[in-house]
Amino acid sequence: MTAAMVRAVATRDSEVLVRVADPIDVFSARWAAQRIATAIGFASAARQEIAIVVSELATNILKYGVRGDIAMHRVDDAALGAGLELIAFDDGPPLTDLAMAIQDGCGDGGPIDPARQLGRGGIGSGLGAIIRLSDLFEYRPGPGRKAFRAVRFVRRPRRPGASP
Repeated sequence: MTAAMVRAVATRDSEVLVRVADPIDVFSARWAAQRIATAIGFASAARQEIAIVVSELATNILKYGVRGDIAMHRVDDAALGAGLELIAFDDGPPLTDLAMAIQDGCGDGGPIDPARQLGRGGIGSGLGAIIRLSDLFEYRPGPGRKAFRAVRFVRRPRRPGASP
């Protein structure tokens, strides 16, 4: 895939912005994020994890926000080094309950009925996966628009409770 083949991707001041309004835009967002991650110096496995994060963010835009954008750019932290920041904005209602929504098998309204998982297009593990595969996560609700911010660093910080 070449840059000319990527739909709805714009570059502004070293930031890539992918418009997400159609299922094909999920692939455009994945491709753009992997290109940036390669340029930053992420290893292959980390690039694949970043692709999962971007896929989850983009499909959530389509499922719950109707349309939106994912902004991607390099960040440099004095303590953690280089990383990739992803901010997904969507036009849609805020989450009812973030604490519930990040639990596997749940939506923002509570546990998902297993009989309805297939029809809803997921098993309710997307936000949890984003958190597990990112080093920083933030939810920013707003009137008629919300955002999710995820940052992944090349050199991952040690997580509390992780073995040395």
